[in-house]
Amino acid sequence: MEEFKIVKLPTKEENKEEDVPVEKTDDNYQPPKKKHIFLFLIFLFVIIGVMVIRIITTYTDYEVVNKWDRKETSESSYCNFKNNLLKYSCDGVFYTTYAGNLIWNYTYDMTNPNMDICGDYVIVYDKKGNEIDLFNSSGFVKTITCTTPIIEAKVAKQGTMALLLQENGVSHIQLFDKSGTTLVSGEFHPENRGFPVSIALSSDATRLLMSVINVDQGELSTELVFYDFTNAGKEEQDNIIASYTYVGMLVPKIDYVDKDKVIAFGDSKIIIFNNNLKATMAKEIPVDNVKSVFYNDKYFGFVKEATAEDGSVVNELNVYNLFGFKWMSKEITDSYEQISILDNNEILLNDNGKIAIYNMQGFKKFEYDFGERIYTVLPGNTHKKYYLIEENKTEEIYIK
Repeated sequence: MEEFKIVKLPTKEENKEEDVPVEKTDDNYQPPKKKHIFLFLIFLFVIIGVMVIRIITTYTDYEVVNKWDRKETSESSYCNFKNNLLKYSCDGVFYTTYAGNLIWNYTYDMTNPNMDICGDYVIVYDKKGNEIDLFNSSGFVKTITCTTPIIEAKVAKQGTMALLLQENGVSHIQLFDKSGTTLVSGEFHPENRGFPVSIALSSDATRLLMSVINVDQGELSTELVFYDFTNAGKEEQDNIIASYTYVGMLVPKIDYVDKDKVIAFGDSKIIIFNNNLKATMAKEIPVDNVKSVFYNDKYFGFVKEATAEDGSVVNELNVYNLFGFKWMSKEITDSYEQISILDNNEILLNDNGKIAIYNMQGFKKFEYDFGERIYTVLPGNTHKKYYLIEENKTEEIYIK
């Protein structure tokens, strides 16, 4: 039998639980994790508040940060090109920094100069004239002289040019590469297909869209004809991959936009087409009483006449994204001669020097009457900085 050796018997005091002192806690104490979450939420609310204030604030004054004098020789048009200033007029093209430092220039003699830009290339052509000039950011590339008047011209990102030419009721479509070599040539007679009024060229020059007006027994219609110059298009008759006819509607403006989607502006519909093999229709937006349209590679919009609740006629500003969904609709009281969408996706209304700028949320961001002619306004690198292209000077301003 095993023996048990008892070393020590527990006493009553040893069986009692030892009293552990409890620290008194502060009623406002929070565990570190909860405190971090609380601080993050405060920071988030501050950021949201700043953004809301930034969106809804209207600025009515400005200060001039820099000013550069210019000399105008004739009526000029301006745009941003590769973060510099491109000016074209009847006399020629001038490419400068915003400070006015000349990068390059080219002179010509045109009566009605028009311009198109894609990627690194720019064309200037004399509408109803015979000259078209191709440029890139380094300067002059090529001149093409046509024997038939130019109605419209487009350029692709590799310098390919598409021309719509018309004379004596006969229309011609021609594509040239940047060296001036003819790539495509076609002739259209009104009795066969109709009367082309506008063309659009995809960014890679593989597709061409033509808007053709037809009048049959007094009834007007527009046919949108899609051409494809790739191997897939060669399998189709005359390279036509799709065509859409709209009875009773005029479509004077068409263009390829972001990722070579197509947008067509009609007098009763705005239509978006997909960039796929058959150029299928993505969205139709009914419109009426349209006064002006504008677009870029992210949004498009229009101003229309609408009837207010009191029965008065007002201007209504509408903006959509390229999927055809309405982004905003806003009644505006501003008068304007020009309306455009800026590179920063703000809407500019220009009434001979009286400027109004709206953001994409429908709030008026800036309003000021400069009391002198403003050719255009270009956004700067911060949300309050702009460049004013005025009659004889360029001003860098900061709105406040």
